[in-house]
Amino acid sequence: MTPYDKEDSLGKLFSSPPSQNQESHNNAVEGIKKELLNHYASLAMHHPDLIVAFSPEGEILSQNKESIGEFFGIVVDEIDLKSLIPETYKAPLTNAFKQALKGQSERHELKFEGEQVKKIVQACATFIPIWGSEKIVGVYIIIEDTSEIKELSEELKKHKTHLIAAQNLASMGSWEYIITDEVLFCSPSFYTIFGIDPSEEVSMKKVLKYIHPNDREKARTIYNRALKEGNSYKIEYRIYHQQDENKLRYIRIQAEVLWRNNIPWKLIGVVMDYTEEKNLELELHHTLDSMVHILNNLDAGIWMKEYNTNRVTYASKQLEELLHLPIEKIYEDSTVWENVIHPDFKERVMRKQSKVLEGKALKHRYQIVCGDGSVKWVLDQTLPWVDNDGNITHLFGVIVDITEERDMQDHLRYISTHDEITDLPNQQTLHKTVERLIDDEAPFAILHLDLDRFHVINHSLGYQVADMVIQRLAERLTGILPKDGYLARLDNNEFAIIMRYHDDKEKIFEFAKLTIQTIGKALLVLDYELNVTTSIGISFHPEDGTSKLKLLENAYSALYQAKKQGSNTYQAYSCSNDISSYKKLLLEKDMRKAIVNEEFQLYYQPQVEAATGSIQGAEALIRWRHSEWGMVPPNEFIPLAEENHLIHHISDWVIRKTCAQLRQWKDAGYPLKPISINLSPLRLLKRGLVELIKEQLTFYQIPAELLEIEITESSLLKNDISVLKTLEELRNLGIKIAIDDFGTGYASLNYLHEFEADILKIDQIFIQNITSANKKDAAIVSAVIHLAKEIGMRIVAEGVEEKEQYDFLKERNCDLIQGYYFSKPVPLADYEEMLCRGLSIPKGN
Repeated sequence: MTPYDKEDSLGKLFSSPPSQNQESHNNAVEGIKKELLNHYASLAMHHPDLIVAFSPEGEILSQNKESIGEFFGIVVDEIDLKSLIPETYKAPLTNAFKQALKGQSERHELKFEGEQVKKIVQACATFIPIWGSEKIVGVYIIIEDTSEIKELSEELKKHKTHLIAAQNLASMGSWEYIITDEVLFCSPSFYTIFGIDPSEEVSMKKVLKYIHPNDREKARTIYNRALKEGNSYKIEYRIYHQQDENKLRYIRIQAEVLWRNNIPWKLIGVVMDYTEEKNLELELHHTLDSMVHILNNLDAGIWMKEYNTNRVTYASKQLEELLHLPIEKIYEDSTVWENVIHPDFKERVMRKQSKVLEGKALKHRYQIVCGDGSVKWVLDQTLPWVDNDGNITHLFGVIVDITEERDMQDHLRYISTHDEITDLPNQQTLHKTVERLIDDEAPFAILHLDLDRFHVINHSLGYQVADMVIQRLAERLTGILPKDGYLARLDNNEFAIIMRYHDDKEKIFEFAKLTIQTIGKALLVLDYELNVTTSIGISFHPEDGTSKLKLLENAYSALYQAKKQGSNTYQAYSCSNDISSYKKLLLEKDMRKAIVNEEFQLYYQPQVEAATGSIQGAEALIRWRHSEWGMVPPNEFIPLAEENHLIHHISDWVIRKTCAQLRQWKDAGYPLKPISINLSPLRLLKRGLVELIKEQLTFYQIPAELLEIEITESSLLKNDISVLKTLEELRNLGIKIAIDDFGTGYASLNYLHEFEADILKIDQIFIQNITSANKKDAAIVSAVIHLAKEIGMRIVAEGVEEKEQYDFLKERNCDLIQGYYFSKPVPLADYEEMLCRGLSIPKGN
């Protein structure tokens, strides 16, 4: 404190009075009092708070503001202070006024608000008694605006709450270290982060030992520098969590140094566990590195650029190789993209780019001119990136070199429409040409050529010579072809010629003769002198058909007639010469009615136990009794059904009929024996087979083991995953699977290895000769039986007709016999009689 100046008037008031007379002294004291009052008045008038002097009756005697409204931000000439005080404060403030009149000062906090106050004012009102010479003559009320202090206090409380919550959420702890005393104080979160028991005594040296060895020296150096030089610091390092030493944690430390007596005294710091963030960062870096590695090694150029500036922000290495431009130029030159577009495509490409402005993805193909001058076809895919406001911010793209694919497409397009050996149009192109001529309603003839006995050249001289013959003959045919004629190669030794005509078919026949003569001329190929002949079938449009297939079939039918006449001739189509085709047409037409009218029947051929002769089951065989053709054998209508896809309906009919029949036998009390059904490979490929069988078994309440499905090796030969899956699902239902005609297909043993079937049916071609002098078939059958027994399969021998065959199979423990020796396929009534007997009597007994 600085001593007061005794010359100052205030100083004189409290200093010892000089020796002078009393009157002078009293005058001096009065002067000092006046001056002191002036000091007080100046203090009051210039005080920032509102000071109001009240009489004991509550009247305002004076105030230090020109207007009380000024303090509250109210611009009025007069204001009633009481009207500004909320009702909740009036009673305590009135009581404080009365206490001040009694000589007791009080302080109250209040809030001014209402229509008159423009803003809420937080205030502190201090009531102070005004003393006269002997009594209290009034009350001072000092009103301090504490709005800012109050607001700051609330804000601090809020920040404190947020800080506590943030520390909990952020895995953050605090600590203090007294340097001189070497004492460490830690918050509970600190212990949690380090995995330390809170009851354990912790020192700074101990904490340093928890740090990962690779980070420990760096941390110790920074820490020691803080102790010696007083440097605050921030650092990140790894620690081993003490409750799980294999658990590596990443933490951040920030410490401030406090000084005392000019030396570092205390470290105050926070520690934050950011392991999850770090692991996420490491994972992100790993993902980004992997992604960049993938993008750089994809067989495509990947790029990304800013939409507004056109600046490239990423370009993969493959883009550099694709464009044959340095990667630096791709990044630096924003016009490189437009410059590489081939001039023939630039306008179209730029026009398509407008789609990107609409936020749509773009994919198009065009040619580019690379940096080395080469021209390539590319597939360009551009994807706009749009922000939350719908604005395009970036463009992301992929460019793929499709030059080889484009060339391959052109080549494939050509070879799909042309013959590779002769470069003539192929069958596909022929069909389109015929369809176009039919649409034009033009009269024309189709000449179907077949080179007679051409397979002899293939087998004796080889395919190379045969191909050269085909080329030479194609050249000859092209040489005699009229200008409006059309020549196509259909197959190995077949050609087709289309010729227009105008009511003069003799010209077509003359041309056919010329064709036969031209082909029949001697041909020299690789020193071989060959004589080739041809047969020709002719059909005319529209007389012989108004559809493509009809015309081609009739031309082929006429060719067949020409072949029957001895070859090296021609034959025009005639309905009377094509009875088989007519029958085929009728059968195909009537087959649809037969399905609806259920004209099909099931015959049953029993499967007899070799050892006992008892019936163990039967194979259901479909028959069709046609109203005109009589009993149509399956080998005639089944191929037709497969061609027109009616086989699916027929197969489903057989399944339903068999399940229904099993139920009828069950209800009638017949002995129930398994029934095997032959399914077409096409039906196995069509969806819904398993569901249908499951539905029928459930509907008729038939056990699955009473149903067996026979499949041929050709079914397995398709090696279609859907076929194998279907068969597996059928076996899971409990249905037995039999491989029919075993030994007639390819890789039979391989199927036994890869596919688990239950029954093996040996084809009749092996059974027919097992008792002949040729021992090969007998050896094959014996080996197959032994093999099947070893892998747990049952054996059914098909086509057994003689007792010697039966004895041979019985001796070798064949399980079941099927064939005419016991019974041919019989109608339902005959089979039911066999079921009642239980035994099948061999023929001749």
